[in-house]
Amino acid sequence: MMDTNFVTGAIHAASHHPTVNEAQAIAQVKQGDLHAFTWLMGQYKHMVYTVVHRVLRNALDAEEATQDTFVKVFEKLSDHQGESKFSTWLFSIAYRTAISHLRKRRPATTNLDDLGNHAPSARDRDVIGSTDRTNAVTAALAELPEVDASIVSLYYLEELSVEEIVTVTGLGASNVKVKLHRSRKRLLEILQNEFKEETWTLVGN
Repeated sequence: MMDTNFVTGAIHAASHHPTVNEAQAIAQVKQGDLHAFTWLMGQYKHMVYTVVHRVLRNALDAEEATQDTFVKVFEKLSDHQGESKFSTWLFSIAYRTAISHLRKRRPATTNLDDLGNHAPSARDRDVIGSTDRTNAVTAALAELPEVDASIVSLYYLEELSVEEIVTVTGLGASNVKVKLHRSRKRLLEILQNEFKEETWTLVGN
């Protein structure tokens, strides 16, 4: 079992570790190299924190879930044999860790059995991911249910595919697609209410 105090210190020190190749770092971590693990955390700590914060919406809880995620990553990295991208595997652990924290905090109320066939288009990804509207979209995401907000973040901000999100969340592809479709509509409604002129530019004709 890895000491969580090491993880806490390593997260803060990660950016100071010399850059190495990710594949090399993963191989070194599997051999027990903590310095390589420090570097690896530095590459993903922000993204992991973003994923768990979308679910937990509390800075302290998100910090704890981020630490728990990296402890699990260190302990389970030998199980990762490259069947999926490392980032997808990592986000899967982060997402499930966040959901676990959420369920400990309160009973789960999100329906995970929605079905639907609405696939988001490439234009949707460009619309939601526009860099000059990041702040507005981030604020709007806070209006979505936790699971939906995390899925939107994974798709539009971290640019995971629907298939990768299925791997991360364990939800069905149709479920992920309908959540993305409904979330996009809801986001645009929120943006329309708050930023009318911007929204019309964002949506287009």
